[in-house]
Amino acid sequence: MSQNNISSELRFDGRFNQNSSGISMINDSLIRIEITHFIQKVNFWIAIAQILMVICGILGNGLALIVINRRSLRDTSSSVFITYLAIFDTSVLVVHIINLATQYWIHSYILHCFLAYLTDLVTFCSVWVMVIMTLERCVAVHSPFLAKRFCTIERARYSIYALIVAAFILFSSTFPNIYTIDKVQQKCIVRHQYQKIIRIVKPTIFYFVPDLLLLANIFIIYELFIATRQRTKTLMNPENAVHQLNAVSFNRKQRQLTIMLVTVSLSFYIFTTPAIIDYIHQMNPPTHHNLKRLKLRFLWTNLSVLWLQMSSATNFLFYCVSGSKFRAACFETIGDVCDFLRIKSVGKDDHVRSRLRRRQNKNDIRLKPYFHPDGRNGRLNNQNRRPSTSITQTYAYPLSNSSKRASSETIISTQLNSRLSSKVALNVDEV
Repeated sequence: MSQNNISSELRFDGRFNQNSSGISMINDSLIRIEITHFIQKVNFWIAIAQILMVICGILGNGLALIVINRRSLRDTSSSVFITYLAIFDTSVLVVHIINLATQYWIHSYILHCFLAYLTDLVTFCSVWVMVIMTLERCVAVHSPFLAKRFCTIERARYSIYALIVAAFILFSSTFPNIYTIDKVQQKCIVRHQYQKIIRIVKPTIFYFVPDLLLLANIFIIYELFIATRQRTKTLMNPENAVHQLNAVSFNRKQRQLTIMLVTVSLSFYIFTTPAIIDYIHQMNPPTHHNLKRLKLRFLWTNLSVLWLQMSSATNFLFYCVSGSKFRAACFETIGDVCDFLRIKSVGKDDHVRSRLRRRQNKNDIRLKPYFHPDGRNGRLNNQNRRPSTSITQTYAYPLSNSSKRASSETIISTQLNSRLSSKVALNVDEV
């Protein structure tokens, strides 16, 4: 923060007071020295916090990429959006840490211009990926029939590709006209005639418009509540299944991923609101020279920027908190990594033997109900209680001329008994 020279003139009886002017100049110099020292101290601790944030964010986004592309989660359109969101968030963090390093060690206006262009590009894509996936989830929760047609993996990828192409064309065409090179400071700066326009347009397309479109999450939350209530009614009364088809067709995996995406979208408001407030506040620069208030304002500005950057580093935490299926897949991934490290450290043969031993223990637990403690097969001692394998012997329902189609209870009971019989027969054969 640069401070203007503060001069003070005191007049007493129409004469210039030289002593007061000298004291004021000394006080101004002391104030500038103190503010400069405060700025350096704040920048040092902010830089350390940013480095830690970038490291944790890259690790979290990388783990999110691995987990979301597992077989149990990758066959949905939401997994495509989460994948590209993690990629763009990681790019934002990497570009930010490189930009932070170049301020101290590398002074090149070519590198600074490239990083300024890349920062705008990846930040724009990261924000608008959330907007696109929010609109896609609106269609998915409102009409599962339209979701089967429009909310597919192919269409999700095409929408991301279209976003990347549009962002590349937008920033490639406007960047040379808006920015110019300051060879004295070795950096790119906005041209003087575009400074006021950029202060309005840039926050609008990066924050204000996305904030308005992300209000569609309220509609998604409402639809999820309605779907949950309809699903509860369907389970309580199976005869209403035909009328509640929309609730049944919205499967559990899609619901979990939708909740994850809604949580991440709502967190965008948490991280961007302080920066927007500070940005509006900066339109009126301070006219006072209160040292304490100037320090607080500088500290608030830097903390709001740091808080804004955390939106690209904390999505993994929101995924784990809001998605039980994602959390289970994350634990499974960590278990696989531990198994891999155990293979490298202990040896492959020992690891295979331990896995076979665990599998044998599971099989023993599974077969235990079918054996008596004396070692004889339970089937020989309980032949009279063995359920029939015939499907036609489950229940008998008299047919009349008015209704010749079996009721839903008949079909459900037949399926349950057929599954039970198949399971018993399979276990007997294995024994």
